[in-house]
Amino acid sequence: MNASIILEPDNGQYDGEVEALYARAFGPGRFAKAATRLREGNLCRRDLSFIARSDEIIVGACRLWPIVDSEGVKALFLGPIAVDKPAQSAGLGKRLVTACLAAADADQAQIILLVGDLSFFAPLGFDIIPRGRIALPGPVDPNRLLWRLKGDGVQNLPAGRLSVPRATSPKG
Repeated sequence: MNASIILEPDNGQYDGEVEALYARAFGPGRFAKAATRLREGNLCRRDLSFIARSDEIIVGACRLWPIVDSEGVKALFLGPIAVDKPAQSAGLGKRLVTACLAAADADQAQIILLVGDLSFFAPLGFDIIPRGRIALPGPVDPNRLLWRLKGDGVQNLPAGRLSVPRATSPKG
């Protein structure tokens, strides 16, 4: 793999290649995951999402999505995060997530949720969401349901069922 990997905002130019990367990384089982329900009918926050490329080859991607809880509390949902096998073990996944988090911070996003491994995400400021507080549109291991709260005194924490905001859904 070429040592010069460039991170850039996900402007949609490489959507086909990003989807192919996700297919290689997660296989067809990715469509059965609860997290997928939060991306269906949703519009990726491209201004907060990043891809990694080596020359013109997409080797990584990480996206953020707007979500709301049952009371309308807004948050962002991180994922999927994928790095092509030849580019793994070089910290690219962490670089992609860090770039997304920095963009979200600049956008003053206070709450970011994800389904992932605490050992990877804890150093980036994520904690396990208290059991029973959040419900995804499908089953998820509660030990993998994480959030990062940013800013002093985050007032409205999400609770209840998470969904796609009506404004981004083609049905809304």
